[in-house]
Amino acid sequence: MKILETTTCIFIVLFFLSISNLSFAQYSITGKVLNASNNLPLESATVFVNTTSYGTKTDRYGNFVLRNVKAGYYELIFSMVGFKTYNVQVYVQHADKMTSTVSLEEKVIPLIEVNITKARRPGSKYMEMFKREILGTSKFAEQCRIINPEVIKLSFDKEENKLTAYSTDFMIIENKALGYHLKYLVEDFERNEKNELISYVGYVLFEAMEGSEKQQQEWSEKRIEAYTGSLQHFLRSLLGNNINKYKETGFLVMTDTRMENRYRLPDSIISKKISLFRGKSGKIEQDSLFFWTRMLQQPKYIEVLDTTKLKAKQVVHLTDSKGLYSLRIITDTNYVNRWAYLKAPGIKRTDLRCDTCQFKNSLYVTYIKYMPEKSKKTYQSLYRPASSITPTPEMDKMASLISILDGNVFFDWNGVIVNPMSLKLERYWAKPRLGDLLPIDYAPM
Repeated sequence: MKILETTTCIFIVLFFLSISNLSFAQYSITGKVLNASNNLPLESATVFVNTTSYGTKTDRYGNFVLRNVKAGYYELIFSMVGFKTYNVQVYVQHADKMTSTVSLEEKVIPLIEVNITKARRPGSKYMEMFKREILGTSKFAEQCRIINPEVIKLSFDKEENKLTAYSTDFMIIENKALGYHLKYLVEDFERNEKNELISYVGYVLFEAMEGSEKQQQEWSEKRIEAYTGSLQHFLRSLLGNNINKYKETGFLVMTDTRMENRYRLPDSIISKKISLFRGKSGKIEQDSLFFWTRMLQQPKYIEVLDTTKLKAKQVVHLTDSKGLYSLRIITDTNYVNRWAYLKAPGIKRTDLRCDTCQFKNSLYVTYIKYMPEKSKKTYQSLYRPASSITPTPEMDKMASLISILDGNVFFDWNGVIVNPMSLKLERYWAKPRLGDLLPIDYAPM
């Protein structure tokens, strides 16, 4: 996919022309669902656009219509109990989108399942562990409950210290904070403590809850709170050229450079040395223990923020595909080497630069509304060319890191990442779970 270089002016004009044409337009997605084993129509199969409120069921002839869909890139999901879930990427624009006929294959369920420990009771510690990981621990997540936990099948491997899960049907989540019912298909879930890995794959359909006028107002306010400062909000702000506005509430975007701390030895060596000298009372041994303990406390990476004011055109580009944009991070500059003096936590040396060290650049993004006042002043006072700072724990608390893993990160005007496996989110944006999730067709009123 070709990325097009543009000036700021042209970029803004093209973007708002596309918004005027797309944001108010609505289309329909139609198609047919068959049983792959006999080519007969499947009635009551669920068809929905992943992470949206667009959903329906097939009629007696297997036909379906999804109406009032905004233009954009989407993942269309086909699901029915007893059949394998099917997904396909679609791009909706300018005309009704006719999908090809979809055939669902029957799901073969093995007669014998080998599990070291099964935990199916809703009140079990494994169920609570699953809920905590899938819903999150935020204030919004605390007001979520799973209505039908019986569809969740959990297995725990004691030897591997690994919890896995899937759902036999839609898991229904009631989010009383944001006013949604989430219908979530858990395709695969794994929590592996040995590898410190948490991963899950699933598809979700949103249904707005009914409530009084007061409840609707409260939900509206909470939804705006959940949306503000989110990744989707950031991507939409990029397209609106609304970043790095001095002394304004909004997104502050900087370049974060990390490289290995060449003065810190590997953990394996440090651990062996600490074990060697721990428990010994001689002065030399105690001094050595102190030295290696201090080294363990040193950061593995030297990290610096370049506070040069980035413009939207430096971060996002148009592509040759209509309605699709590319996120860009400057990768050819080691900003650690740019500064003559750097101060890193736990390190007294100032000669931290290294011409041969490998480095990694990411976008360091913070929404200033939620930052402590002290940190706001730090950011704004340093927003000038040729300056750098080392991020503090207070700054990192509400900051997010975006790194591109491979190639380009593409997203549409809705703020939806088309190829999510191509980027890595760290810190603040890596924490939200289903309890904080909004449909991608959400628009603040």
